[in-house]
Amino acid sequence: MSRFKILFLLMSISVMSSYAYNFDKTLPLPGKSIADSKLQSEVMMPIYYYTQRVTSPNCQDYKITNTEISKAKANNIWDEIWTVKACSTTARIPISFTQTAEGTDYAIDYMNVKINK
Repeated sequence: MSRFKILFLLMSISVMSSYAYNFDKTLPLPGKSIADSKLQSEVMMPIYYYTQRVTSPNCQDYKITNTEISKAKANNIWDEIWTVKACSTTARIPISFTQTAEGTDYAIDYMNVKINK
């Protein structure tokens, strides 16, 4: 391999690592969520990506610190609020879940997110 390719590879790795994010993906999530681990893992990344938009630009550490049921399950529909800690920002993000014969759908209610900085 040429020196140029090695230098380019090393520079690429260093740049990529400086922009790396630490998304805590530990399952099951803390709190009272009734979503199973598979569903939690599906919802987790959209929640983290949204939180990137509302926190400081230099923040790289993200963790879901709590889940709670905000509307009890009835007719296979329920609502939860997931709390995300991202550096000095805390976001409480409402999510609606609907179980169907094909699986469980979810909708993140971005308009009612509560942010504490």
